[in-house]
Amino acid sequence: MKKTATAEVEFWSELDHQVLACLRDGPKSTRDLARRLGLSPGGATSVLLMLAAEGKIRVTGVELAESA
Repeated sequence: MKKTATAEVEFWSELDHQVLACLRDGPKSTRDLARRLGLSPGGATSVLLMLAAEGKIRVTGVELAESA
């Protein structure tokens, strides 16, 4: 069970690193980040919100969903 927890931590750490690396080139849309990282837009939003809560990024844009 401990091995699984370590693998999860490594996965999230690597994903955080990938997101931050993408953002070093400048602002990106959530959709663009999702495409680059192989995530769904909702998954990318979740990761971005976690990074924002940790103070690692700033979320500066929001828009209506296409279905709204």
